[in-house]
Amino acid sequence: MLTFDNFITFTKNEDPPVVLRNFWETEDGFVWSRGKWNETTFDFDLPRKPFGTMAELILDLDVYKNPDSLPGQNVLIYLNGLRLGSSFVIRRFNYIAPFDPAILRGVENVLVIDTPDAASPKDHGMSDSRQLGVQLFSLQIRKIG
Repeated sequence: MLTFDNFITFTKNEDPPVVLRNFWETEDGFVWSRGKWNETTFDFDLPRKPFGTMAELILDLDVYKNPDSLPGQNVLIYLNGLRLGSSFVIRRFNYIAPFDPAILRGVENVLVIDTPDAASPKDHGMSDSRQLGVQLFSLQIRKIG
């Protein structure tokens, strides 16, 4: 379960504490999305007392890229149906999106990451035939304000 005080990471051969849909198997320290979209479903421990007016979604991520033909990828982020933002990703970074915490639910929050430019390394002369979009290292939600 995700809280304002913890974060989710990914470890090879361990089940993450979230439900991953349309991802490849977890690798050591990250997970690759499979194709052009993915979903991460998680429960959230909502505090009983008011906790501020804003929260932040923090994703440590990168994307598949090829220096010769795919310098980066577009990434679109949605939480519970609300588009939080987008970015053209060229290197690993912390994507931070502020949002109204009223959209959080106690159960079955859905984070969707669309990568319309997902590609296969095989198309760029490598042996890996998987279609790769986002490379997700961690997920965190914290309160601000």
